[in-house]
Amino acid sequence: MNPFDSSQLFGVVRRNIFCSVCTAVSLLLLAGLWVLRMDAHSQEILYRERSQEGAAMDSTLVTGPLIKTELARAQEIVQRIESNLAIEKNLADNLWYFYRIDSESKEILTSLRALNADPSGDDYEYKLIPFSLQLTGTYQQLGAYMLHLETGPRLVQIRSFSFRRPNPGSPGLTLLLDARVLAKK
Repeated sequence: MNPFDSSQLFGVVRRNIFCSVCTAVSLLLLAGLWVLRMDAHSQEILYRERSQEGAAMDSTLVTGPLIKTELARAQEIVQRIESNLAIEKNLADNLWYFYRIDSESKEILTSLRALNADPSGDDYEYKLIPFSLQLTGTYQQLGAYMLHLETGPRLVQIRSFSFRRPNPGSPGLTLLLDARVLAKK
């Protein structure tokens, strides 16, 4: 007699029907339990991911007004910079800017020349316009002019400068200054 003969197995099952049904139900419940456990595990992972997304969303919503305020402030600053840019073709206004910096600048600014700008490609929206300045005055006057130049509304890059004393022992100084002003094309 072969222990795995299907007819004998069917006979054993028929004789012990209650045991066979309990075994089959137990196997089905075990398979169902395994499926539910796997589903619960995947649902737990999904819950953790959604919780993290919700926490990130909460932090975004809490700082949302702050972000909007910062964006409005940044846009205002960009607009203010754009409105104070020099215009490349408006040479008179560009030169006059250096005279308007300080009330004393008309007295101390002895020479002002616009230099030839480096050619830039059409890809760029902005251009640097170079200027050469010569100022004569006391150290305090020249320092005040430099401060106004650096903190003024236009973006000015000072490329080089040099001080010299025209006469030994005199309080006056001469400042030679090369600067570039950011301009719209």
